[in-house]
Amino acid sequence: MATLGQNRYGKQKVRVLRKHIDGDRQSVVEISADALLEGTFDRSFLSEDNTQIVATDTVKNTIIALAHQHLGPCLECFALQLGRHFLGRHAHVDRVHIELRERRWDRMTIHGAPAPHTFLPSPLGEPFTRLVMSRVGQELESGVRGLRVLNSTNSAFVNFDHTEFTTLPDATDRILSTEMEASWKFLPGETEFPAANARILETLLEVFAGEFSPSVQRTLFQMGEAALEAVPGISEVALRMPNKHYFTANLAPFGLENPNLTFLPQDEPHGQIEAVVRR
Repeated sequence: MATLGQNRYGKQKVRVLRKHIDGDRQSVVEISADALLEGTFDRSFLSEDNTQIVATDTVKNTIIALAHQHLGPCLECFALQLGRHFLGRHAHVDRVHIELRERRWDRMTIHGAPAPHTFLPSPLGEPFTRLVMSRVGQELESGVRGLRVLNSTNSAFVNFDHTEFTTLPDATDRILSTEMEASWKFLPGETEFPAANARILETLLEVFAGEFSPSVQRTLFQMGEAALEAVPGISEVALRMPNKHYFTANLAPFGLENPNLTFLPQDEPHGQIEAVVRR
């Protein structure tokens, strides 16, 4: 006999842009939102009774309407607003899963001055916030994905485990590049989320740029450790750092020397290094 296991449903990739006007200066916040609901929905799966279902179209409209009323530069604040709404409005919803992804727009500079209403896509990846909220607690996590960074030197990889299948030579001066995904969990309590996020990202990049890297593993841990020290309001940092390889080009067949100046990018296959750094 079949039984119903864990289930949830809702709407994903609800896109909305909210404009804010301050005199002749404007700003924009653009997001793609997911909202999934858990609760007492068993009759909709086990029978033809739809009375428990909050239509996914209603979920979409709720996101848009609340974005008009509340969406600003604090993604965490809006995620909490959504979670409270769905739990408060629907007594049979027990848990809400929210994910917000921001398409960040940076203000353009024209003739040395900030443009009042013109923007360019930000190079600093895609910020996101994830919230799981129930009637007894919540877990809030923020981060950034798709952040591409590169060190042209100050990185090495030597004395690693060699087997009969090892062909990679030791490298005392190599390019280190990654397309990073980083996330951090907030401790309970009041937090100035935008300021905390900015400080964490700044710290991660400072360590990547400033510390010698003997391996991606060591660099990853140092980045997470520094972020925990910089922002007391987070409990852990998770980092996913694919090693986007740049291999030294062999120019000897052309009678040319290559003193570590010309490289061949290779995105696939790539090394994948992931870890969680906790207090």
